[in-house]
Amino acid sequence: MIKTEITIPASTSNLGASFDTCGLALALYLRVTVEERASGFEVALSGEGADRMPRDESNLILRVARSVGDLRGNKIDGARLLVNSQVPLARGLGSSSAAIIAGLSVYEILSGERLTDEELFSYALRFEDHGDNLAPSLLGGLVVACVVERTGQGRSLVTVKRAWPEEVRIVLCIPEFEMGTTQMRGVLPREVTLTDAVFNIQRAALLQALISERRFDLFSEALRDRLHQPHRVPHGSGLGDVLRMNDQTRDHPGLLGVAVSGAGSTMIAFATENFSQIAAEMSQRLAAAGARSRTIEVDVDNRGRVVGSVTPEG
Repeated sequence: MIKTEITIPASTSNLGASFDTCGLALALYLRVTVEERASGFEVALSGEGADRMPRDESNLILRVARSVGDLRGNKIDGARLLVNSQVPLARGLGSSSAAIIAGLSVYEILSGERLTDEELFSYALRFEDHGDNLAPSLLGGLVVACVVERTGQGRSLVTVKRAWPEEVRIVLCIPEFEMGTTQMRGVLPREVTLTDAVFNIQRAALLQALISERRFDLFSEALRDRLHQPHRVPHGSGLGDVLRMNDQTRDHPGLLGVAVSGAGSTMIAFATENFSQIAAEMSQRLAAAGARSRTIEVDVDNRGRVVGSVTPEG
């Protein structure tokens, strides 16, 4: 039996002011082992959200793989998918984007085709619009992603990948409550002032510049935002209290800044030391507001998607 393993990193997006602009791949993984067989599909689930995800052909990974086959006129044969996820659902960590990239990878394995990045992103955008999550899950690292229209070809992404500075690690504080992306899109204003737009553009540019020049002292300023975070944190108990740590970095040695991960509910801190103390402070602030949470210290994944054959035991 031919077995192939796909490993896709989770991602955090928005990064404060960089709303819908860039994302960062995290060392939390969705792993899918593809066991090829003559006909019929089966999905076996374990890990995060395993009790809530469908095991039939409505599973997002399988749905993407089969849909791309239909679009390309290349019907794929059967397979058993062994899916294990470390990525929490509906917490702003790109679980659906990782599943979409995994589904595209399943199609490639079963069809024998290799899609270009432009083709991969074009198909991925049919399932969701979050290029700032899709791009880092495929490419790894810090990725700036812009949606573009290709004449006669539909939408795809223009991307620039950047290596993340190794000394900056990530602390995730993941509340028990969920914040769905669609719901959180609904709380955003339809129009913004020119002043607020310029405020965010300046800080989105600042984030890229400070990474280039290693001006980590400017991190907290680059994470300030007027487009989405002020409208989202009121919908999650304690999130505003954690976000205020961005104004108090001097009180927490090693802390560079704090932001909402994606649409929430996860809060993400960027730090160079004292990770456990920063994690404890984030969790305590949520607890004071009556919200339970867990914390994870993670590195950035600079590899992105990895696909490889599984070596038979023995």
